[in-house]
Amino acid sequence: MLKNVCLILLAFLLTLSRSAVASTPTKIEQYEIASEKVTEQVYVLSAAYSETSFINSAIVIGDKGVLLITAQMEPVAPSLEAKIKELTDKSITHIFNPASDYFHYNANDYFKERGAELIGHKALKYTQARTDILFDDYFSMSFGDEVLTAHHTLAHNNAQTIVYLEKSNVMLLGDAFRTNKLVYTGYHGVQGHIDGFNKAYDIANDKTLIVSGHKDLKLFSQRKELKQAGETLSNFARIVGEKYRDGMSVADMTKDQELLDAVAIYPIYRVQPELIKYNISQLIELEFQPVYDIDSKDLQDYEGQYQAHDGNILNVSFNDGLLFVMQEGKFNFALNPLSPEKFELKGRTDSSHMLFHFSVSGQVTGLSPHMPKGSYYEQRIPDLIHKKLSSAQR
Repeated sequence: MLKNVCLILLAFLLTLSRSAVASTPTKIEQYEIASEKVTEQVYVLSAAYSETSFINSAIVIGDKGVLLITAQMEPVAPSLEAKIKELTDKSITHIFNPASDYFHYNANDYFKERGAELIGHKALKYTQARTDILFDDYFSMSFGDEVLTAHHTLAHNNAQTIVYLEKSNVMLLGDAFRTNKLVYTGYHGVQGHIDGFNKAYDIANDKTLIVSGHKDLKLFSQRKELKQAGETLSNFARIVGEKYRDGMSVADMTKDQELLDAVAIYPIYRVQPELIKYNISQLIELEFQPVYDIDSKDLQDYEGQYQAHDGNILNVSFNDGLLFVMQEGKFNFALNPLSPEKFELKGRTDSSHMLFHFSVSGQVTGLSPHMPKGSYYEQRIPDLIHKKLSSAQR
């Protein structure tokens, strides 16, 4: 009898325990958000991800709501939202994603669920970003007394834009510009990145407050620093190319004093010179490794939709002189030809590649992705033959 009572009591206590756990709200991690007032309507916000990592957003306070530029990562969103509520009683009605770096759009869903409209470049269609309004090369909108313009560039990533707030004279460049180190130039290489710097330089003026994606050495930079960053990148790339052609290894280049001197404007390389290895490897991969020469007109023959037997569809498109393989909501990779059949994923240093298949008459009939075992994309890009669809099958 006593045993049965004890069992009943234990079951009752377990039920209470489960109920208590179920009713306890999930703890929301708090992130420190610093704000810098530019005007009555414009603030720059810096979210502290660690003691040394700060990611920048900006807000424009309009008549009926708030425009947030860079949504940040979703765990940060509640803290960011709370900080904005300290600055205004208006809710966040619009989100602008200035690039396809994950931190620009990861919290899109959080703000969408609270009524915000999501805006970004059309290349975001091939990321995991949720969007409502997509634009091509240029976008402009009035928000309260402010005017936001966005100019697409070929710097850093496919969706990179120069965001300019005309009235407050604030420019946001995401990670296409860093104050403490060289950045990844993106598929269009050094020239594409420098063209982006030059476009930003032309839009800005000597009083423009320029904000990078990360708050590194400082929050605001000046126009002349864009010119300096472009010249540094160009000179560094030139020296890397010369040493690579002379047969110097990446390991030796990492310790090369001439290369370290070329990036002297960035103190981080004096403290951690080994960090330069990433920039050297990336430049060699994007700029200096030999590729198989295929005429632009012939590259367009690869364009089309490719479907596997399980229904998975890959799109191949020719844009801005490069061939891309992409899938909506997942990825967008530029391709480097190593032969008419084999294309490596441009900018990656692993064995990722695509194999195209041809008919006896030389027509492209399909492609097969090949991702490294255990890699992030192995499960996301199936290693299956994808047959090229005819226009009637699309």
